[in-house]
Amino acid sequence: MEQNQSQTSILTIDTNSSSSTIESNIKSKNTNTEENNSISIGEIILYGSCLIIICTISFTQANNSTYHYTNMLREAFVTSQTDDGNTFNDIAQSSGEDFWKALQGPICSRLYNIDNTESNTPKIDYGYIYNENKILGVARLRQVRVQPNSCELHKEFAKRNFTQECYAEYTVDKEDQDSFGNNSLNIFTSDAWNYTSAKQTRTSAHAGVVSEYGGGGFVQLFTRNANTTIEILRELQRNSWINRGGAITSTSIRAVKLIRYTTSIDYLSFICEIIFTLIVILQIFNKKYLFLFNLWNLINLITIILSFIRILYEIVNHFLTKKNLGNLLKIENNYPNFDELFNLKINSDFYLGVTLAITWLKIFKYLNINKTMLLLNKTISSCLNEIFAFTSIFLIIFLAYTQLGWILFGRYLTEWRSFRTSIFALFRMILGDFDLYAMRNIGQIIGPLFLFSYIYFVYFVLLNMFLAIINETYSRVESDKTLQTFKIKKFSMNFYQLIPRKKSIDYETNLKIRGYTDDDIKKIVNKYDINKDGNLDEREQKIMKHDLETGQLKLNQK
Repeated sequence: MEQNQSQTSILTIDTNSSSSTIESNIKSKNTNTEENNSISIGEIILYGSCLIIICTISFTQANNSTYHYTNMLREAFVTSQTDDGNTFNDIAQSSGEDFWKALQGPICSRLYNIDNTESNTPKIDYGYIYNENKILGVARLRQVRVQPNSCELHKEFAKRNFTQECYAEYTVDKEDQDSFGNNSLNIFTSDAWNYTSAKQTRTSAHAGVVSEYGGGGFVQLFTRNANTTIEILRELQRNSWINRGGAITSTSIRAVKLIRYTTSIDYLSFICEIIFTLIVILQIFNKKYLFLFNLWNLINLITIILSFIRILYEIVNHFLTKKNLGNLLKIENNYPNFDELFNLKINSDFYLGVTLAITWLKIFKYLNINKTMLLLNKTISSCLNEIFAFTSIFLIIFLAYTQLGWILFGRYLTEWRSFRTSIFALFRMILGDFDLYAMRNIGQIIGPLFLFSYIYFVYFVLLNMFLAIINETYSRVESDKTLQTFKIKKFSMNFYQLIPRKKSIDYETNLKIRGYTDDDIKKIVNKYDINKDGNLDEREQKIMKHDLETGQLKLNQK
């Protein structure tokens, strides 16, 4: 008998312990849920703060006047006409005369403001463009040359000596660094015939239409006197400084703001940059290795990396500008090289723009309170595998047509002249921007067949395939009723906790859930209302909560 009682007691203890374990697990799950909910609210606030700060930094740095500066310089040097009505862009590929006419004509007239007759300052020494924009230092001509006999000829051509010299396409390893010309004939331009390395010129590579050119070359500086500069140009032309080849013109005009903090808006941007830097540092230390668990955390990691790179660019740019700008402004008779500062600023703006774009896209994560946005996010995430498969098919067809168009039209049409430009030409065809007549003139059958077959595969096959993937996934997601309500309920519960209200209302709600009537609730409140103010303060609520949990709450007690 005693043994049975002991076994019963053991079973009772085990049952109680298991039930208490279940209750503790439920409580821990509820606690974790509450913590996750609070973290979600914190993430929303943090995201909104980051978005406002990044937008403030971007808008304060985006200056509309940069376009007007660029357009003004383009009109001054590129589109200004020579005596025969041609511009810099009209320089003929078969004649070097146009190049020298453009230099001695509109370019020199803008550099030295030769047309200015209103100012008392001698016009040949006037260092302003349009009387307002100061020219720092002097201009510079730089020529890069290709080594003679740098290309490989077929043995039959080499045997018959059909060509005197053969020049390959320009690359840095085929660059000619040998001096040329007759120095006895050069009075003003003795240095222009000797090679200067990129380290000496402190110039970065420049991308043109045909190739990308190194920073070295044969350099000739202008002077601060217009007459002397014109004599230099005439001497270079007379002694054939450019002795072969034609011309394919391209221009690159960059307007940047090197001195960052000058106005109140700039200082506002500075404050936002400091706050943003602190946020990035805190995220780096808080998140640690949790970035790789889901897509949104991976996007957070990418955003932080881009932000960190941009911050480094800004720091380096600030100190280099502070270090070098004073010396560059003092240069008068040499070429002040701003390439390093320009590149740092342009790269910094690039990373800022990419960071801003990704930050805006991240807003989809926090729009799940809306049914439509929730369905959109879930649809995209659910059909990622199908989209990747579709992208593979699209790239196969797209690259095939790119190579075909390059081969068919590359030797005739400008937009198909290279593989890279052919890619953009095909994208333009998707938007309906193409020249059917030019393609038909090249081939009466091949041109239209290429166009119509490409449109057929892209519009009627691939586009409908993509829409079918999205439509099927959207229908499947829309039928999931639990998905539509969970996110919204979770979000609303978070904000419900933030609404200020009397804490006694929470206990009244809990008591109603436990089955107490309104009369019982009034009796309970009156019982625990020690100070008799009609409300339960924090101490009174703790006492009532303890009695509820321990089962000591009895209404018949006085």
